[in-house]
Amino acid sequence: MPKKKKGKPVAKILLSVILIAVVMVGIVAWHDGLIGLTSINDINDGLISNGTLVSVKGEITIRVGNLISLRDGPNLILFEWTGSSTLNSIVVVRGTVSSPLSLSNVTSVDVVWIFIDY
Repeated sequence: MPKKKKGKPVAKILLSVILIAVVMVGIVAWHDGLIGLTSINDINDGLISNGTLVSVKGEITIRVGNLISLRDGPNLILFEWTGSSTLNSIVVVRGTVSSPLSLSNVTSVDVVWIFIDY
């Protein structure tokens, strides 16, 4: 009876490392807003309907109490957030479009880890 060939352990380890690296890059890319973003410009132009769940990326430019402005170039959107946030930080905000200039029901404001260019 012929013996089964066993894969080399080095090849299996290398494949596992590559697979883990690809998954990690995907997680970071999603967190940092490289995947699944809606343009603030599209919201400002009224192309996104009210009530639509979105993720937007931009820079926190103003905070007055819980009211925060998020800017992406010349485009601006406002939202309320009671959690912490740092001025001039690049963040991804997830919430519901409530008007061409605002989001409501914001569920998260995540500081970008790596991919800060937007």
